[in-house]
Amino acid sequence: MERRRIQLVGRSTLTVSLPASWVKRVGLKKGDLVLLSTERDGSLRIFQSAESATKEVSSTLVINLDLFRDRGLLGRLITAGYVKGFDVIRVSSSSRIDGGSLEAIREAELKLIGLSIIEETPSSVVLQCSINPALFPMDVAIHRLYSLFSTMLSDAIKALMDSDVALAKEAQRREREANRIYALILRLLNQAQANPAISQRIGIYDSGSILSMALISNALERMADWANKVAEGVVRMGTSGGWVSERLKARIWEYNNKIKGICDMVMKSAFNYDSKMANMAINLFEECSREAYDIIDDLPLENICHGFGELREVVLALRRIGEISISMAEAAIENAVERDGLCKVEVRGPDSRGADGIE
Repeated sequence: MERRRIQLVGRSTLTVSLPASWVKRVGLKKGDLVLLSTERDGSLRIFQSAESATKEVSSTLVINLDLFRDRGLLGRLITAGYVKGFDVIRVSSSSRIDGGSLEAIREAELKLIGLSIIEETPSSVVLQCSINPALFPMDVAIHRLYSLFSTMLSDAIKALMDSDVALAKEAQRREREANRIYALILRLLNQAQANPAISQRIGIYDSGSILSMALISNALERMADWANKVAEGVVRMGTSGGWVSERLKARIWEYNNKIKGICDMVMKSAFNYDSKMANMAINLFEECSREAYDIIDDLPLENICHGFGELREVVLALRRIGEISISMAEAAIENAVERDGLCKVEVRGPDSRGADGIE
């Protein structure tokens, strides 16, 4: 860590010089624009503007198949390399790559947005990610993930109401796209943390927002998983010939609408830095948190011959979605504490008089 002394220029302007090694590494020159971001701890973050940023250096991850033969691990390593932000992933072996490993590579290619096989030999496969971060602003990607979750849940519940197995299966198919979007978000966040120029391009201007976006996207991915469990339950009920009374359908429909309303409220609060709205969502969930167990307790009264277990899982999955959304609401309050005007940050230094008159 370098130490730099603050200099007084003119009568009231304080300046500090930039380290020459950093200026050279990032390619800055006279007249270039840099951006300053105030962090939550009071520190300043300096990074290039998108206009001044030089072309990013390409990086390659090499996976050595000679060290293992587990195709599941191969797929996970490719995904990890993608998420970590590597531009090129090369799978190599001293002998011919077996058919199982090739299938795992192709499966990984299909699961990850922007990843394609660009070269293939008997002993090597090269995958390249061609994503332009500027085309994927973080707020757009997060809203896309929420939209997928919301559609999955709506279709799964409608499938239960209409006994429509085909619609439930359609909801299940969306989980794969949700996983693809989640992996993309993690890749962008990792790149933003390592490269300030990318951080600007995806709309993140402070390091705290990277953590917030990671928490929100992880919660949404888990909510999509539970929406998929709702759809799975509906499919199993349809297969076993399960029957649901209109009274029970109405109760589940009403409970789902409450949970969905809470989720919508949490998302709005997170992006509007609205701690009051987030707190309201938490209170609403506390009011209806017992309702899921009340529905489950009444299931024996419905004379259900098939599908009792599936209905119980559906109701519990809805409650779990609500619980996860509340973790997002708590994160939203933490993120909004300095931004929504309800709180004020007071900084006390050892001698605050030195700040007087500074422009």
